[in-house]
Amino acid sequence: MRMIAVTKKCLECEKNQILSSVGKEDRVLFFDDEKELLESGECADIEIVLGEPQHSTIRVMRHLRWIQMTWAGANQYTSDADFPDHITLTSASGAYGCVISEYIVSGILALYKNLFSYRAQMQSGGWNRIKGDDTLEGKRALILGTGNIGQETAKKLRCFGAYTVGICRASGNRHLPFDEIYTIDRVDAQLQDADVVVIALPGTAETAGLFDAERIRQMKPDAILVNVGRGFVVNTDELTHALQKGLLRGAVLDVTEPEPLPEEHPLRHMENVVLTPHVSGISWGENLFTRKRILDIFCENLKRDSMNAPKMNRIDFGKGY
Repeated sequence: MRMIAVTKKCLECEKNQILSSVGKEDRVLFFDDEKELLESGECADIEIVLGEPQHSTIRVMRHLRWIQMTWAGANQYTSDADFPDHITLTSASGAYGCVISEYIVSGILALYKNLFSYRAQMQSGGWNRIKGDDTLEGKRALILGTGNIGQETAKKLRCFGAYTVGICRASGNRHLPFDEIYTIDRVDAQLQDADVVVIALPGTAETAGLFDAERIRQMKPDAILVNVGRGFVVNTDELTHALQKGLLRGAVLDVTEPEPLPEEHPLRHMENVVLTPHVSGISWGENLFTRKRILDIFCENLKRDSMNAPKMNRIDFGKGY
């Protein structure tokens, strides 16, 4: 018998899907949140959790052996040197490509179509055409990260007539949505030709500070930088300087370092910056399509767990993803 705790509020149809993925001898407990789990007194016997339990909760779960996250990123756990070695961690990678790629495209188009400038003009009583309207057609988009998010973004950008170039970690991978693909050591050469640069990389020691002053200066003066990965991949001060000096056309930032930015930070007040509070990946409680994909991953892994088969999206703590 497996003891399974679901720490996310579920619809009846979602509960039924989970129950259909386990054996008759398994026991599944449904909680609205982690607090409810803690108050139940069941923690000590739980083996499997759907959710993101805090480290303090993990410590009292003596039989816990597997956490299925509802997030794609695992920084909360991989950055913890004391995370228990015996606990398997799996992510929801593959569930967020559609929703995040929509965010990316909408942010780019908002800047190309001067929507924020027009909104400010309308609020002040103006009614004039703003020069500089542009289109994705014919643009060269460099996408760092060729996983689910990068691939879905490439698909959508190609629909608008953009040429897509992917940057991946290892050679030999075939990613159909991209017109060209290179390994990370070629990023500098590709930056100089990119009209749009999309960062969809995981947060690891290797990606931290990847976009420093030198790399930002290599970008084209009319380029747009998009970051939906992790804030610490981009040097915030250098990006701010480049935007203030007109060295970049604009930026779409769902993540920053620090997060949130101070209330008076310049990036909060620039019309050529789309700044959002880490919401591009609408998750469990907000989007039915995304939570269905997360649930499909969990249910597939439940079946694999019962057969002692390798699970989808297992996190490699050595790599950080």
